[in-house]
Amino acid sequence: MTNNTREDGKMTTFRKWRFSILIGSGIIAAGVLLYFSNGRVSSDKTQGAIGKRDVYRDSQVNTADIAAPGQAPVATTAILESTDFKALAKNPAFQELVRDSNFAELKQDSRFTDLLADSQFQALMQNPAFMELMRFSGANLKEESQVQGIMFKAVHENARFEALRNNANFNQIMHNNAFLGLVRESYFRGMMASAHFNELARTQLFNNLVMNASFRQNLLSLSSSQLLMGSGGIYVPPGATRGTKIAQP
Repeated sequence: MTNNTREDGKMTTFRKWRFSILIGSGIIAAGVLLYFSNGRVSSDKTQGAIGKRDVYRDSQVNTADIAAPGQAPVATTAILESTDFKALAKNPAFQELVRDSNFAELKQDSRFTDLLADSQFQALMQNPAFMELMRFSGANLKEESQVQGIMFKAVHENARFEALRNNANFNQIMHNNAFLGLVRESYFRGMMASAHFNELARTQLFNNLVMNASFRQNLLSLSSSQLLMGSGGIYVPPGATRGTKIAQP
């Protein structure tokens, strides 16, 4: 009887401890689970924040390539600060060109953008016979539709333009749609016949820069004020002297 009582006591004590152990184990397991769960959430949040920050950084535009109001972009500043451009900007003929109303209209004409980049036209600008032909045809033009015929006739009948007959650049430009379209425009003929453009056409520095795509882009996209002020060029209107105080444009 005594032995049975002892055995029953042991069993009761064991059941009590087993119940406590199970509860404790459950609490510990829950704590561990909660700990790792929180750790993963924190890690995801951290990675998410970093990811968002990276995306924002990647989507940012390089501010060095954007012009602040009233300022020129870095690429523009580079060409404006070049030694060659600064020298050209101080040339009165260039200053007259960028302020020429005919040139202002040409800057809005995409055909002129294409023509200025054409190697045949670049070469012909340095050809005195071609530049004289442009002045001659403009002066003898009665109707815009006649300009091409006037040029062909002058080349084949006028000894002054004889050198152009077998000129490969001239023969190719006479089949260039941009040139044939522009030569009918009064603002193109006006610029080509102007004294300042003809003077620039004889300037090696200008001809060298025209072959530079960055120069052409800036020449056609920037205002005369940006071109002259950005380069340090000082504009002197016709009739004024260098000693006259003139407000910058």
